[in-house]
Amino acid sequence: MAQTGAEPPLADPDPHVLTGRASRGVAFLLVRYGVVQLVGLGANIALSRLLSPASFGIYAITLAILVLLSWISDFGLGAALLQRREAMTDRALGTVFLVQQAALVALVVAAFAGAEPLAAAYGLGPAGAWFVRAMAIGGLLSSLKTVPNVVLERKLLYGRLSAVEVIEVLLFQLTAVILAAAGAGTWSFMVAILVSKAVGLAVTLWLARWRPRFALDRPALAGLLAFALPFQGIWLSNLARDYMIPLLGGLLVGTTEVGYLNWALALTSVPAQMAQVVGRVAFPSFARMQADPRQLGRAIEQSTRALFLVAVPAELVLIALAPWLIQYVFSPKWAPALVPVVLLGLNWAGASITSPLFSALNAVGRVRSTMVLGVTWTAITVLLASALTFPFGYVGIALSMLVTRVGASAALIILVRREVPVRLWHLLHLPLAAGAGVALAGAVAVRVLPGGLLQLLLLGAVLGLAYVGILWLAEGPRLRTEVGGLVAQLRTGRAQ
Repeated sequence: MAQTGAEPPLADPDPHVLTGRASRGVAFLLVRYGVVQLVGLGANIALSRLLSPASFGIYAITLAILVLLSWISDFGLGAALLQRREAMTDRALGTVFLVQQAALVALVVAAFAGAEPLAAAYGLGPAGAWFVRAMAIGGLLSSLKTVPNVVLERKLLYGRLSAVEVIEVLLFQLTAVILAAAGAGTWSFMVAILVSKAVGLAVTLWLARWRPRFALDRPALAGLLAFALPFQGIWLSNLARDYMIPLLGGLLVGTTEVGYLNWALALTSVPAQMAQVVGRVAFPSFARMQADPRQLGRAIEQSTRALFLVAVPAELVLIALAPWLIQYVFSPKWAPALVPVVLLGLNWAGASITSPLFSALNAVGRVRSTMVLGVTWTAITVLLASALTFPFGYVGIALSMLVTRVGASAALIILVRREVPVRLWHLLHLPLAAGAGVALAGAVAVRVLPGGLLQLLLLGAVLGLAYVGILWLAEGPRLRTEVGGLVAQLRTGRAQ
């Protein structure tokens, strides 16, 4: 319902509490990350044993359709609401909700109409058209969450967001495993998506205390679109790259090979999701620091170092232990995914550079620069993947992603240094060297020692302790200072 007169804004948090809320945001999301990964690991092991690589491939292809529909309909308006300096208003939120839902309804109708030819093009099998339609409905449910999510993120209320995501993941994994055990095959994934998205939508609306409404504020929409459209270009190019395995691989190599690749991508993304946690908190937090380049520079350095302390070493150790993980945990039927695990694991390690730096550039308003970089990165990756598929098969897609990640990381470092004073190498080289050394020792051990589940667990524990010990000897005083500072920020955030 349209409002008249002056409209009270939906107040942003006081600038003095930003650091505390951002720190608590990282903490909440890391707790969510731990819970989700623990449950997800058990579910992934069960599903990997119960379902075929082809089922994983079909799910990956149809999930890409869901994500693509959701992001196309977003128009970048959700990110624009997060980035703008002015406080939110009900009319601005209602305007974004109206535009997004109008676009998504049109896209869902198109997906229903084009489901048959789309399923045929990707070889999704007799039920393929219904898989596409189910995911289109899932996209509609996801889109309805955009505005209430913005309300929570704008206020840095990541505890509530984490609760929603934990509920969604638990429901998805539980539903998928039960249905897979009952013999539902690929439908296990489809039904699980719909159940988790529907419940997640209801919980998000309740926690955000925001009622869906339609409004049309043309001046507000014009202002938001000035940022949103370039930002949407960035995200669509990122999505095309991130979902290149199902979108391009489904056309070039087939559902079984897509299953191997996407399974490897999911396994190696476990440590890398720490980068997504930091990047998610970093964008709204960095945006609030635009006026102080030095403060922003320190925040970028701290975010990147945190990832190199934890996510990168974990990724390298996962790569080293991958042969035993496949053999003794997930099932030998996934052995063809071993080389993609190595390549995609190294690719994900690079996300510890690209994720915080992309967030920093977007936060300071350099959206056009990141759009050009994102589109170029995606185009080169697609072209390289198409070329490398012929000599290397499905492995060529994973190789192309690693090669272009290296180039994008270098370009981002150059772009960020033009905007913000940052020094990264002196903060990152010791964690990187320690992690690489420990991972190399692990790779040698896997090849020379007798294997087994107990040996895998013991070796993982030894490598973890060795990494912590090496790093503590190399820079113990700095680590003590950093941990103490983080604890102080968390206490300050609780007090505020």
